[in-house]
Amino acid sequence: MTSEQRNRLRRRIPLLTYLEQQGWKPTAYSEGAEVCGRCPLHHDNRPSFYVNRHKDVFYCHGCGAGGDVIRLAQLLDGVDFRTAVARLSQPGTEDCRQLWRQACEFYQEQLRWSEEAQTYLRRRGIVDRQIWSRMGIGYAPGGCLRAHLEQRGHWREAIAASGLTDEWGRDRLWRAITFPLEETCNIYGRCLDAGLDAASHRHRFLARGKGGLYGWKQARRNQKLIVVEGLFDLASLWQAGFDYSVALLGSHWNGQQQRQLRAEFTGTVYLCLDEDANGSGQRAARLWRQRLSGGVWRVVRVRLPAGYDPNRFFAEGASAAEFSQLLDEAEWEQEQR
Repeated sequence: MTSEQRNRLRRRIPLLTYLEQQGWKPTAYSEGAEVCGRCPLHHDNRPSFYVNRHKDVFYCHGCGAGGDVIRLAQLLDGVDFRTAVARLSQPGTEDCRQLWRQACEFYQEQLRWSEEAQTYLRRRGIVDRQIWSRMGIGYAPGGCLRAHLEQRGHWREAIAASGLTDEWGRDRLWRAITFPLEETCNIYGRCLDAGLDAASHRHRFLARGKGGLYGWKQARRNQKLIVVEGLFDLASLWQAGFDYSVALLGSHWNGQQQRQLRAEFTGTVYLCLDEDANGSGQRAARLWRQRLSGGVWRVVRVRLPAGYDPNRFFAEGASAAEFSQLLDEAEWEQEQR
């Protein structure tokens, strides 16, 4: 291990943070940089264990032990240097969340500098920068995330274990507009390259769950709920003022999404799925209108023009009033049944 690698590990896991994770509590703070408490390495009748917060090292005046976080891990677990480093380098739940958060922040910063990515968003009709900020939209250029995270003190093994990069260190997302999915620390990516027609290329997720309905927290208390498939659809609706909209992240409801609806919503559900040329969105809308009906809510199907999804509808110039008319027509059609 080089001195730089050791310093990166120490920056990522501050000594006080590690001690607190082991249940250690300080008993006194000095006017300088030191924190004092009972030594976790021996039976200590009076506080003799000191941590220097600036130097990130410890010393016990009772047993004479001292060092950094790696040395403390060795002494606490009774292991050698290599084993202590390996254990400290393993990503826990909070480590993975920190990596995900820093990756999302990196992608958001890249969007600020990429005219190509901003042009793509404008072409898709997502022009309100408040929506960009609200949804945490970013841009993954590809090939530089690992170096950024290493500079922030993370080990390559931890970065790879998080799923943000593959076994060769390449970004899982590249040349893609990104949307963070906080509930499961996932990221959705939409590729910028129009030539990649296969859905597996256009749409990308990290290898973890998608969670519940995106936008559910702010929409659930309304008496109306508009349900769309994708995050670009949702961004268009939020931009148009329809804040009571949520995204399925696909055309089918998973178990968690169904439970959310059944447990927390009463009102009218507007299924506004894509009007696909192959009819898949329409079939999904009919299926879920049948399956979801019969609760303490009404389910109506919103019909977009053939070949359209909500994002395209607004991107090609439709107004909020025109979309509201589609909602009214869906209500009228339901009443005629």
